[in-house]
Amino acid sequence: MVCTLAHIRRESSALASVRAAKRGSTVHELSVCQALLSQVAEIARAQGAGAVEEITIEVGPLCGTEPLLLLSAFSAMRSGATANAELRIKHCSVSIRCLQCEARTETRPNHLVCGACGGWRTRVVAGDELRLLKVAIRLPGPSAIAAAGCSERQYNYV
Repeated sequence: MVCTLAHIRRESSALASVRAAKRGSTVHELSVCQALLSQVAEIARAQGAGAVEEITIEVGPLCGTEPLLLLSAFSAMRSGATANAELRIKHCSVSIRCLQCEARTETRPNHLVCGACGGWRTRVVAGDELRLLKVAIRLPGPSAIAAAGCSERQYNYV
């Protein structure tokens, strides 16, 4: 039985601290991957998962992390409950808000100019995130549930 836990629209404390650390220094993909796997292991432990099947993250082009290097780091670092997990990376586009005309437009990562008025005084509102979106876990089989003295209903979490 596979359950999916969705953590959408909320940055985890581990990934938020990585994001904050990037502002002052370079964060290597191994460190980012370590924070991600630590958070996923905590989620799996809290849910009594036997294994993690899939991890889905969202990576913006301005987040300072190279997705291919992150995949390599993930392959090298996964262990325990995440040993056979698959990492899926969703990419998001860059969106800015103009401080002159208040328009919100999508743009290229290296062209942060308002698409409505051409103004250069803009703020990034999307595209700099590194966010955990979903963790798919495998729950223990019915025999493990019975041995723990729990009903199967207690282990179902959506």
